[in-house]
Amino acid sequence: MTHPNIIAYENVENFDSFSKEQFEDYCNLKINDCSKHINFIKKNILNFRNDIEKSKICEIGSGNSKLLYALEKNKLISSGIGYELSKSRVNFANKFGEFTKSKIIKNVDQDFLLDKNPLNSPFDLIIAVDIVLQLISPINIDQEEKALKWIRKNLKNDGYLILELWSLSNYIELIEKQNGIFRKWESYSAEDPWEFCLAEISRMTNGDIIWDKTFLKRNKANERSFFRNILRPYSKDQISNLLKKYGFEVIKFFDFWETSDDSVEEEYIVLAK
Repeated sequence: MTHPNIIAYENVENFDSFSKEQFEDYCNLKINDCSKHINFIKKNILNFRNDIEKSKICEIGSGNSKLLYALEKNKLISSGIGYELSKSRVNFANKFGEFTKSKIIKNVDQDFLLDKNPLNSPFDLIIAVDIVLQLISPINIDQEEKALKWIRKNLKNDGYLILELWSLSNYIELIEKQNGIFRKWESYSAEDPWEFCLAEISRMTNGDIIWDKTFLKRNKANERSFFRNILRPYSKDQISNLLKKYGFEVIKFFDFWETSDDSVEEEYIVLAK
C-alpha cells in the first residue's frame, strides 16, 4: 500500500484550476511570502553574504518552488534544484518559473533519495521547510536515516541545512483532551482557490500524528478535496541529537524566521552546519 505522505499532495495547486489573473496573483503572493526566508538567509548564513553568486541550493519537498524563485529573484543563488513528488505541483512550479522568467531553477518530479548524483552537488545549502522532514520520516522504518545520510553526503563540508519543524506538543495535548481526535477550521486568503479547510487530528500508537484535511472550494462548497498526512513530532532536543548523529556540529534554533508572528505556534527553524 502506498504511504499517504507520498500521494497526499497530488493534484494540489493544479494549474488548470487557475485563471491567468488568479495564477499571476497567486504567484506574486507566494513570492512575497518568502521575504522572511530571504531575510533569514541573508542575516544568518555567511556564505550568502560573502559569495552569493556562487551559491548552489537544493530544496527537498519544493512544492511550487516559490522559495527557489524568490532566491533567484533576490540574486542569492547560482543554481537550484527542487525535488517534489506531486506531479501537479511540479507542473505548477514549471509554469511559475515561466512567470518569473527563471533561468537557473530545475524542478524534479522524483524522490530525492533515488537521485544518486544530484545536479550541481555538493550544495552550499539544503532546505527542507514546511515540516518536510516530519513528512519523510514516517514513510518507512529507515526513511529518516536515509534522508539525513543523503543530506550529509550532498552538502558541502561548510554548507548549511535549514529545517522548519513543528514540535506538535500542544496538538498532542488537545488530542488527549478531545478523546483521541481534535478538529479545527482554517480559512485562506482570497487569492487561494480553496476557501476553508477542516483539519481532523489524531495520534498513532507509535506517537506519529495523523492529520486529515478536507478543503472546500471558494464559492463552490460542494466541491471538496481531501488528503492525509502522517507527521512525526520532533522536540528541539530530539532533532539536535539526531543531527549530531549524522555529523552536524553547529546547530542553532530559532523560534521564528524574522518576527514572532511569522510562524505558527510551536514551529521552529533549525540552522545546522
